[in-house]
Amino acid sequence: MNNILKPNTKIPDLLTKLPSQVKQVWIFNFFLVAVQIVYFLYRRVYLNQKIPFWYTKPWGEEQLADKNLLILIPLITLFILAAGLFLTKVLKKYYIRYYSELTLYLITFSNLFLAYSFFRIFRISTRPFEPFINPLYFDIALPFITAFLIVYAITPKFIKFMEDREIVTDPSIHKHPGMSLAKPSARGAGFVFAISFIATSLFFVPQSTPIAGILLASGIFALMGIVDDYQNTHIKSKFKFLENPLIRLLLLMVTVIVIILFFGIRTDYIGNPLGGVIQFAQYKIQIGNTTIEPLSAIFTTLWIVWVLNLLSWSNGIDGQYSGIIGIVGIIIVILSLRFIPLQRAEISYAKLAIIMSGASLGLVYYMWHPSKIMWGFGATSAGIVVAALSILVTSKAATAITIMMVPFLDALVTIIRRIIQRKNPLRGDKGHLHHLLMERGWSVRKIALFYWGTTALFGFIGIAASEKVAIQVALTLGGLVAFGIILLNLKSITNKKPSPQAVK
Repeated sequence: MNNILKPNTKIPDLLTKLPSQVKQVWIFNFFLVAVQIVYFLYRRVYLNQKIPFWYTKPWGEEQLADKNLLILIPLITLFILAAGLFLTKVLKKYYIRYYSELTLYLITFSNLFLAYSFFRIFRISTRPFEPFINPLYFDIALPFITAFLIVYAITPKFIKFMEDREIVTDPSIHKHPGMSLAKPSARGAGFVFAISFIATSLFFVPQSTPIAGILLASGIFALMGIVDDYQNTHIKSKFKFLENPLIRLLLLMVTVIVIILFFGIRTDYIGNPLGGVIQFAQYKIQIGNTTIEPLSAIFTTLWIVWVLNLLSWSNGIDGQYSGIIGIVGIIIVILSLRFIPLQRAEISYAKLAIIMSGASLGLVYYMWHPSKIMWGFGATSAGIVVAALSILVTSKAATAITIMMVPFLDALVTIIRRIIQRKNPLRGDKGHLHHLLMERGWSVRKIALFYWGTTALFGFIGIAASEKVAIQVALTLGGLVAFGIILLNLKSITNKKPSPQAVK
């Protein structure tokens, strides 16, 4: 019998024999350990002589230990990593399905937990010193990394799961007027997003009524997306009624209204282009012990449903939507942290936004052209987070519009065009901006990068614009972008008109 593992086999040799994706996660784990060791050596002098270390012991002095013992955390993590690699190699001969992946996920989770404990002890046990990185940024970065890694790790297995159940969109079989797929793609990315987003948020974000509403809505839309994915790929499905755009719109509105009424996600005012604000909260209806603000509820419902649709309509090509959501999340983080002193709610919303960004960007690798998985209706599981946070964080519709300028105006021009052409404004077609750019010879990847770039550009313009000029900036940029989109639409319509010779 051949030896399973030769005596002179080294860890680098083991890494070279691992699949590419698995290897990347292992490398990340070793990198995180290296960061802890370097940080300890550099910042050890600032630690108190006694630090809280033995958290399993009773509260008090029994938990304290010498500061030098803190190095045990990265060393223990390093031992776990080495043992995990060794066992992965040794047990490979038994062909235990998913063993190596499961081992990797458990080790990564323990590594992140130990790293969090390591830096937390450092933060509460050191004398004042100038930090490498603002601790707040570390608190924001860790949820991002966690959400990203969860999505990155589970998506391949989820793709296989959906392929085994034939929940796959094949462009040669499943026809859709707005489809731009190059090859068959599994569905259900919204469900993967929601799993990571909700799980990471429950772990890192202090819960409040609005946050609970956002998590619940994201989960509901993810489940609706899975049902829609199934009916889209199975001819005899009992859920074919979900293809009706009016029913989809009704489901969106009902879910949004419930969130507004029971979880308090609403806006009480909007900016007036002529100056001042338009108040909604002054109009109230008392029903028993419940106070309802009808104008606020109506405006918030329309705004959220509008944002859900305009973002979903920017989900027509590979990689486009994931990048938009990821970048918008980062912009919302910056908006959340722009005021000093920070309130607890603002920090929580920033964490929620960065988790959304991490979960969405974790999908980019699998959605880059040609994509292996697609969002489908489940895109609303991410869209609802953007819509809700645009109310809770930006407080100004003009700022939110500036950030989402291109998707916003693309949706607006598309609806007007369909009405003028006497088409159902909710029925998909190939008249969106990304389709028009494809007509002009742009590649799918170039269009995705265009959307990412413009989202980032307008996002930072929205951040830079002062509260007083936000509306003027939005109107000016909106006019320029709308002019460009309308011009592309007119050229497209002109090119599609038959020539007089053809008519004859």
